[in-house]
Amino acid sequence: MFNKLEKNILKTLVALVLVIIPISIIGKEYRKWLLCFFLNSYANTFVAPTLASKGFLKYPVRLFPSIFKSSIIYDYFLCSTITIWYCRTTLKDNWIRAFWKVWLFAMPQAILEVFFERNTKLIKYSKGWTGIHSLITIAAAKFTIRTTVKLMDIANSKNKA
Repeated sequence: MFNKLEKNILKTLVALVLVIIPISIIGKEYRKWLLCFFLNSYANTFVAPTLASKGFLKYPVRLFPSIFKSSIIYDYFLCSTITIWYCRTTLKDNWIRAFWKVWLFAMPQAILEVFFERNTKLIKYSKGWTGIHSLITIAAAKFTIRTTVKLMDIANSKNKA
């Protein structure tokens, strides 16, 4: 099922997740960062399996293949952690600056995904899906989550006033 390359990549990603998630959430606004994390994980609960079931994305090698149709390490942990980083760095920015910054976070993710698609069995594109589709999907999700958290901050500040 797993070949050595994919097995090593998955082990590395699990170790990475165990280190970076707690570090990413630390701070006085940890509730806000947990919200970003869980909103992204929740969105990925629907998006990734839907894309997989429609045949756009395939995950030939993944953890718990009988339970999950997508890559749980990426969809529920790594992607969500990068969303925390994006939200942390843009929450005080205006909408335009946040829009441009989302590409700085989404592009490396999409590039890495394309690399894995071409060189491993962790993900495969089909039915015309490309790295551009992934880039746009990743950026849209991050920007939407950031917007949601920002609107919640605005509403919360109005309730305190």
